Amino acid sequence: MIQENAPYRTSDTALAAFLKVKNYFLISIDYEKPRFEFLFRDSQQIREDANNYIIGNALTDPSDFARIFKKLNRIIYKRVQWEDD
Repeated sequence: MIQENAPYRTSDTALAAFLKVKNYFLISIDYEKPRFEFLFRDSQQIREDANNYIIGNALTDPSDFARIFKKLNRIIYKRVQWEDD
């Protein structure tokens, strides 16, 4: 169930890269917990796409995915936000 105003959260960098390639809005990266979390605007569609990724039924452009995945790893290393890189 989707909680109103609660973001979709994941600590999976590859899933976050996939969601960014699908043009979902990355609200922020939460560094407060021992394992960082990516926070996206929640919706039924983002949950469906995330589930398809998790079960192996998601398709995306590999070069876009690689570019975004590298950027997310660079951002995490710097401990900054998407817009700050």
